[in-house]
Amino acid sequence: MNLWAQFPLIRLIIPFIAGIVTAIYFPAQYRFLNYLTYFLFTLIALITLFPKLNFSYKRKWISGSLIVFTFFISAYQLTISKTERFAVNHFSKYTDSTQTVIARLTDPYIEKGKTVKAVMEIIALKQGNEWKYTRGKAMVYISKNAESLKLKYGDEVMMITSFKEVPPSQNPGEFDYKTFLSYHNVYHQTFVKSGEWINTGTNNGWYIYKYANEVQNNLLKILVDNHLQGNELAVGAAILLGYKDKLDADIIQSYASTGAIHVLIVAGLHVGIIYFVLNWLLFFFERIKYGNILKAIVLISLVWFYAMLTGLAPSVLRAATMFSFIIVAKSFNRNSNIYNTLAASAFLLLIINPYLLMEAGFQLSYLAVIGIVYLQPKIKELFESDYRLLDKIWELTCVALAAQIATFPLGLHYFHQFPNYFLLSNIIVIPLYTLIMYAGISLIAFAKISVAAKYLALAFGAGIGFLNSFLKFIEKLPHSLVQGISITAFETCIIYILLIMITGFLVKKQKGFLIVAASSALVLLSSFTVRQYNEYHQKRFIVYNIPKVSALDFISAKSNVLLTDTVFAKDADGLLYHIKHNWWDKGINKTKIISSDIDNNNLMIRSNYILFYNLRIVIITNKPELKLMGKLTIEPIQISYLIVSKNPTLKMESLLKIYKTKVVVFDSSNSLYHLKKWKEECMILNQEYYSVNDSGALVVDL
Repeated sequence: MNLWAQFPLIRLIIPFIAGIVTAIYFPAQYRFLNYLTYFLFTLIALITLFPKLNFSYKRKWISGSLIVFTFFISAYQLTISKTERFAVNHFSKYTDSTQTVIARLTDPYIEKGKTVKAVMEIIALKQGNEWKYTRGKAMVYISKNAESLKLKYGDEVMMITSFKEVPPSQNPGEFDYKTFLSYHNVYHQTFVKSGEWINTGTNNGWYIYKYANEVQNNLLKILVDNHLQGNELAVGAAILLGYKDKLDADIIQSYASTGAIHVLIVAGLHVGIIYFVLNWLLFFFERIKYGNILKAIVLISLVWFYAMLTGLAPSVLRAATMFSFIIVAKSFNRNSNIYNTLAASAFLLLIINPYLLMEAGFQLSYLAVIGIVYLQPKIKELFESDYRLLDKIWELTCVALAAQIATFPLGLHYFHQFPNYFLLSNIIVIPLYTLIMYAGISLIAFAKISVAAKYLALAFGAGIGFLNSFLKFIEKLPHSLVQGISITAFETCIIYILLIMITGFLVKKQKGFLIVAASSALVLLSSFTVRQYNEYHQKRFIVYNIPKVSALDFISAKSNVLLTDTVFAKDADGLLYHIKHNWWDKGINKTKIISSDIDNNNLMIRSNYILFYNLRIVIITNKPELKLMGKLTIEPIQISYLIVSKNPTLKMESLLKIYKTKVVVFDSSNSLYHLKKWKEECMILNQEYYSVNDSGALVVDL
């Protein structure tokens, strides 16, 4: 029997995904493709309805190719239609100047240091004396005050503002926020000061979503009223309700470093536990007529009710959809293929929002489920025990192993790290987490009974406290986390091919799998070798764009020296966000961070003078040193780059009498006021300049 015949939806979703990816990376509007899509679907319908039009067995490949092409084209067009910037009434098509707009909050805001941050739908703007109805979302930052903190999902506000495109990442290797937002159809951003906006008093949010948020807030209040606080409250709210606003960076790092981050993200694991508990409790439906159908209806209703309790977060919606398809498949056809069921749920989600495909959570969720479904039974067969407890521990180990095997290449690509003790942590975490979930659900169910709620809250808090302490312990073990791993998207794909071929060989014992596996390993090794060669021969000078910080990087082969402020040198989060990913991408394994002089084989820093290979660099940070050099020099000193840093009070004309350089570089420690003045002076003097605030990091390859 043809293997592919068992998985018809898998065969169809592959060209569908290919069409989405093509549309995302090569977006363009072609009107004729709409007509072509309609024609292709009509042709397929005719061939299906009228057997005489069908192709002979030898030419079946023609109809197969036609179907594949149709799904590819339809996915491409679907994605383009869901790309809001192509809409004729997208707000950006009217004007980029200051304007009066009416916008609606599409999500609850996120509280930042001095602002509240919210995605808003721009529903209308005033052009002259005429209001234009528009569409399109923007990231809006509003000054934080009593009024902005009262905003809720669905509120409509009127504001006077101007929109700018979201800038691309400002440093090499830095998280590409522009691309991330584009996958959510957000392409513009703006900042609105107090007094430049008003709440219109109208709320037109989706009722179900508003109700879900209200329910979530009420449930959060139950946890607070039962005296949960600190990390116990933060983790409890995340585990039970999907409310992550109270989590601090340390606790997130502990869960991530030990391979337990999935516990904090309400998704497949959480919905799975709810499903299995409910499925067990509703066993009696199987004893009545049409019980399977009734049970499926109740199960799906309760799963979606739980999704509503968690605020209808995207990860929960994804998991609820997946389990809904599994419930239906089990109810109507006990022999249904789980892979077709998963493909069907993915089809529905991608039809609703094709950009889900680009979310790491979507990719990891489906890979983890596929890994558990396929690999877990095969790993479990390797060992059997007559002891029930040992057998359960082995079963949990198999689940963790299967999920990790299926997801680790993607995890390395996205997160550049690997938790070495993931097996140890998950053997304890999964059963403990399950008990915590039971306690939390019971706390909510019996919240009105004070005595029961008191003891359930104690058990819930104690369980979370132990879980947090255990993961902190695992995190502090030697070599608990390997960081700095960097693999490209191409290498990630090759690793998956290698894993699939090795698994295929172990299961089927066919040499073809082994040949492809060996070829994949050779390609992967070649890619690693080329990268290593390039890394050992790299020479690079970088001026980073980090707000209010001066940071210069000198990369030589696989080592580097970062010259920066003493405060930023100790800022672990800032280094990780702005710089470290670049180091990992470039294979840097020896780093030195300094704020003063240094002298080694390739780099010499003396006061404000730097010699790096053949580059001669001068940093100007204050006026007195400029006056001193003016007295000591007669002819301008020839240098490669002149870097102006930390807002020195000076004029470009005076500076260029002392130093002759091709490019004047303004780093990100300078104020906008000084930058504006210096750029104007450079233009008058016909002096080339580079402002990292405007153009992102300066990267010079030697």
